[in-house]
Amino acid sequence: MVAVNLQKAVEAENYALAAELRDEINKLEAESLAASANALVYENIQYAFRLGQKGRHKVFVYSGVICGMDPVCCISSSLRESACIDKLTRGSNQPFYQVYHILMHSLRQDEGHG
Repeated sequence: MVAVNLQKAVEAENYALAAELRDEINKLEAESLAASANALVYENIQYAFRLGQKGRHKVFVYSGVICGMDPVCCISSSLRESACIDKLTRGSNQPFYQVYHILMHSLRQDEGHG
């Protein structure tokens, strides 16, 4: 539809509108190209874990269940900085997992307390 409006603006010699529409088309094409590149990343990503899989964190040694995953780090730049994501071997360009932490503790039942 934008291309049709661009053609009409050129035919009407409304060059200011035509320039705006041209810029809009360029922006849409750039966004489309970026989305295509991101889709390729998502399509080719190799995950080490599956949804619902139980695991233990290598560094922080907590147990958890994988409840979500992203092909690359999707947190804000401020959180990325505070979590030192860029200092990881592969930085933010690797799979990241959302983990439901499992707290392991034993419940002691005192005898005589019903």
